[in-house]
Amino acid sequence: MAIIEKNSPYILGIDLGTSNSAVSIYRKGQPSMIKLGKEETIPSVVSFRTEEDIQVGEVAKRRILIDPENTVSFIKREMGTEWKKEFYGNVYTPEDISGEILSKIKEYVMNQEEIDLKGTPAYAVICVPANFDDNKKRATKAAAELAGLTVTYLLEEPVAAAIAYGMEAGRSQTIMVYDLGGGTFDVSILKVDSTSEEEPATFSILAKEGDPELGGYDIDQVIMKMVADDFKEKSKMDLLDLEADQGVSVTELLEAQQKLQEACEQAKKELSEMEFAAIEIPNLIKDEFGTIHNVDFELTRDEFEQAIEPIIEQTISTMKKALVNAELDARDISRIILVGGSSRIPLVSKKIKGLLNKEPYSNMNPDTIVAQGAAIFGASIGVPTEKLHETNETDEEDKPDSEIKMNNIVTHYLGIEIRGGRFNTIIEKGLELTDEQPIVSSENVYSTPEDNMTEMRITVFQTLEKVSYVGDEQCVCIGEFFLTGIPPAPKGKHRIAVNFDVNQQNEVIVTAVLKGEEAVSSQLTIQRD
Repeated sequence: MAIIEKNSPYILGIDLGTSNSAVSIYRKGQPSMIKLGKEETIPSVVSFRTEEDIQVGEVAKRRILIDPENTVSFIKREMGTEWKKEFYGNVYTPEDISGEILSKIKEYVMNQEEIDLKGTPAYAVICVPANFDDNKKRATKAAAELAGLTVTYLLEEPVAAAIAYGMEAGRSQTIMVYDLGGGTFDVSILKVDSTSEEEPATFSILAKEGDPELGGYDIDQVIMKMVADDFKEKSKMDLLDLEADQGVSVTELLEAQQKLQEACEQAKKELSEMEFAAIEIPNLIKDEFGTIHNVDFELTRDEFEQAIEPIIEQTISTMKKALVNAELDARDISRIILVGGSSRIPLVSKKIKGLLNKEPYSNMNPDTIVAQGAAIFGASIGVPTEKLHETNETDEEDKPDSEIKMNNIVTHYLGIEIRGGRFNTIIEKGLELTDEQPIVSSENVYSTPEDNMTEMRITVFQTLEKVSYVGDEQCVCIGEFFLTGIPPAPKGKHRIAVNFDVNQQNEVIVTAVLKGEEAVSSQLTIQRD
């Protein structure tokens, strides 16, 4: 009889990033990063060479130059959308692409030799932006399942960073996490109390704000435009215009753009340390007359900061909004934690200090702090009880000394569509979910809008900001169900109560009941891990 290897008791802490991804596990009293090849992070890039040959990471990133049509990057921005693309006869969704990245991470974990995993890695805490909507969260879980991983928790990235920092701090404080990643920006304010040796460390979320379409990539694009404008003036070629007839192919322009993007990303990193960066790209592109054009551009830090100031100011505005929502001011913030590679830009620290009159804390690696926090949290909650029989035992030293208690808040306005395509709020954003109040509930009552209706469609939406209509781009549909069996009657005769419950497991339970005839009811449960 074949012996079936049990699962590893270690919970992978995964930062599935827009630009780069990382993984950590908690062992011997601390989170340990697992090398993904030579580095602790890998590019979140997937390239299809053939139907069977799918490359992930650094080798895939290099193929953007030579095969842009079969290479995918920044897929995190497409999670939960209808994005689809065909490669060699197979159609891929964002879940499929992210699943390939997670599969590669899992492969690296299984092949490392430094740590005895005591079984096959099967469980993970995966980090997501603080304001990922439900469709994006469900897509992330689906991607993990494709990689053979069970998600024990979807942990918000700023919270993971606060855990990595706060578990070691041993005191009560209010932390603001500034997370400027490759493709998303989040700011969260948390009350952290890790002072007691007898009680769990408590992480209470006071406010969460962010922009899922703002990140380091957008900063790269600013530099690219500066260099491309200079190049156009010298060569009469517009590297960023794929539509104009310039006597070169779209493929050649895309390859030139990729070289330019990589050079600009490197310049951004250099300008975090130096006062100027030289952007030099020999043999960038050949024009229709056979002339080879190079890039030779010098960018000073002052020029760079002036160009990106509107983007950084946008993040500062988000920080101000978070302070208002938490009912705090600058004096209430004990520490600012920087997360994400672009948070290293000196202008970020300068602007944050101008707002909060404090220097941001930068003693932890912003590229790995999220994965480390996820590993700590994963070890704290452990393997799901129903899976323990499938899992080998772990050593006591591989469990955190302190438990973690999480108090959450409702991150979106939740409601339904009513007549005229309007959005009607039922649950307000920012309501607290604690051990004392594990469920928040609210109910609105509606009249039947038409004569002789026998059923009513209930369409559930969420939005980060208060909006009037469901057609607003911020408003996202997260579920739909029908209340059937309504007795025919004139318009407005019947009253229908729609109730929303949101619990600590981040489920939304929507119930519709015909007033006076409670047997006519219907319910929808929306999992929002």
